[in-house]
Amino acid sequence: MLEALSHSISNTDFTLNRENVVRWLRPFAATTPTFYLLFVVLFATLGYFALLLFPALSIWLYLNLIDSLYSSEHHRHWADALMIGSFLLLSVLASISLSRLKFTNRAGVTVSPDSSPKLARLIKGLQIHFGNPGIEKITITRQDDIHIKHTPVSWFPVKFKNTLNIGLSTLLCTSPQQFQGMLGREIGRLSSQKNPVTGWILNMHSQWANYHYALQRHGDLLLKPLSFFFQYYSPVYNAVSFFAARRGEVQADRYTLEIMEDDDAITSIIQPIIFQNFLREKYWPLVINQPKDGKHRLFMPYKKMSQTMRKSVKPADIERWVELEMRKFGDTSTTLPPLKTRLHMLGHQLPVYPQALSQTSAEYYLDAPMQQLLINSFDKSWVRKAGFSKVSNAPSS
Repeated sequence: MLEALSHSISNTDFTLNRENVVRWLRPFAATTPTFYLLFVVLFATLGYFALLLFPALSIWLYLNLIDSLYSSEHHRHWADALMIGSFLLLSVLASISLSRLKFTNRAGVTVSPDSSPKLARLIKGLQIHFGNPGIEKITITRQDDIHIKHTPVSWFPVKFKNTLNIGLSTLLCTSPQQFQGMLGREIGRLSSQKNPVTGWILNMHSQWANYHYALQRHGDLLLKPLSFFFQYYSPVYNAVSFFAARRGEVQADRYTLEIMEDDDAITSIIQPIIFQNFLREKYWPLVINQPKDGKHRLFMPYKKMSQTMRKSVKPADIERWVELEMRKFGDTSTTLPPLKTRLHMLGHQLPVYPQALSQTSAEYYLDAPMQQLLINSFDKSWVRKAGFSKVSNAPSS
């Protein structure tokens, strides 16, 4: 995402970036929340109007061309008709190219209800509870979170295909109940039953950036103006909608309370902080810095992830990571509120520390053959991408 939205004016302290936009909008969002939401909704429609530009322009030019042909009484008027026709041709070609726009999803392994019946039953039960929001596909990814990706069915973002992306590390580093809380939060956020406006704003928060990436990857010269527009509109929209998106995140936390007790909901918030810090601070540096001489046993990251976390994460580590999160405040780089704010909105002042893992979500929700298949697949992929392919024949630990 672009951080700087424009260049600063010389001799003036006026850098228009995300942090400044959020700071300027804070009084507006706090004192007049209804008018602020209306402003954000209107600002969001600019993206829709931009996508309709070429089709609407094609219709307008076509009507003008017809009118010009019927009213032409002299051969000199044919020059005007020819010019309109030329612009119409370009606009139609751009519209056709736009209609062929394709969107990508995170790379991963698609799982079906037949291959993961327990996981499918959990997801179906949460869907029923939250009003049956549509989820067309379930994908296990190499990320460390749970996220629902909205992929437009066509070039215009009205109807979406929703893909539930579940990080394998999330399954390997959470308990079944913690995983249920994280999953329920995402499905509840998708449904937006109690916050349709802020839920829609939050769900669309990364949508315009996806259009920029898709247009840039498409590479059509006729769509360059549209790509250039979304390059700058996307970060501006994300900054402008910051407080509305945060309200959506707070409501998503409250959805978790509908499916579990307070303490369990809080541990489902705390556990991602713990395992994500463990992976980032301790685990992946150790894994990545393995010797590549082929003389040492190759440490497969996903195969050993759960076991290593159980042994390596100490109570002091948990307290330190959670305390650091409790001290954070005013981070505008993410729509997720600080941990202290999230706990306060759930009626708690202090965190609830989760117990040590006795059973992982992967062990509970995935059949043993499916779990092993995923782990082996992701380990082989990691070996190849990390440059260990030449030593992959070394015995694995």
